Amino acid sequence: MEIQRSPELEAVVRRLWKAFAEGSAPALANLLSDDPALRFVLSSDDSWFGQADTLATLLAERGGRIGVERVEFDRIEAFQAGDVGWAALQATTALSTGETLSFRQTAVFAIQDGIWRIVQSHTSRGVPDQDTFGYDIAAGLAELLRSLTEEEEEDITEAVGASGLVTLMFTDIEGSTLLSHEVGESAWIDVVQRHFNEIARIVEECDGTVVKTLGDGAMAAFSTARGAADAAIAIQRSHNNTGIAVRIGIHTGEAVAVGGDFAGISVAKAARVASAAGGGEILVSSATKELLARFEYSMGEERSAELKGLPGTHRLIPLMY
Repeated sequence: MEIQRSPELEAVVRRLWKAFAEGSAPALANLLSDDPALRFVLSSDDSWFGQADTLATLLAERGGRIGVERVEFDRIEAFQAGDVGWAALQATTALSTGETLSFRQTAVFAIQDGIWRIVQSHTSRGVPDQDTFGYDIAAGLAELLRSLTEEEEEDITEAVGASGLVTLMFTDIEGSTLLSHEVGESAWIDVVQRHFNEIARIVEECDGTVVKTLGDGAMAAFSTARGAADAAIAIQRSHNNTGIAVRIGIHTGEAVAVGGDFAGISVAKAARVASAAGGGEILVSSATKELLARFEYSMGEERSAELKGLPGTHRLIPLMY
């Protein structure tokens, strides 16, 4: 079944939060399924609402007073496939206390009695993926669908050897949010896909493996630091005069292969090194620099930096190209 963007569902989401801001329990209740399967989940551990104790009911009990004055939407995306749909948003609320509060929501919809109604929703303040996983997770819909149709998962241990020593490279497009707004979301998806295709080609030529794509960036693994360095240089050169500035971080260390992914502190450090790089820059850790020392790479001036979630200061070195 074809998946389509849904302006109609975007409008439903706006009506939902308008009902919250206005304290309209009837309007809110009309947008929520009355099926027992309804679930409305918030940030707190105990914020798990079923059909019998929905937020509409709580709103009515409190006389419409939930402290939300207005909601300003930073981003809304909605899709539908037949009589099922889903939406995601980022927004900021102005509270009656004068404070502002940023939040995000995902919601699943179904057509019931001829109108779209929420059958499941999750609303939260959000914790940065970097803090939880050691890298940013922002896989788009196209990437998720692609992963679901893969018939066979690649054995990444073949790319890194059995010792567990691996050189990890993270890439990220600087200022991607602004760029996506400038070119339009549909065109930006094409830009990112071409970017991924170029990274995949280069990584393969340098005997590496693309482990995953992460929003507008990628994670790749190499059995040698030299392979990662060559790939990083080729990626940067391929983006000359494209208007896209790529940040790249490389670190070598022990990592555990788990299914089609890696885990361990080395993963977190490689991601942090990438986050410390500027647009168009390649940063390598001191461990990777030592492995590259016997080869003819040009290195920039070393700098020390604190990497979020990792103790102490870390030596980071620009790899010139």
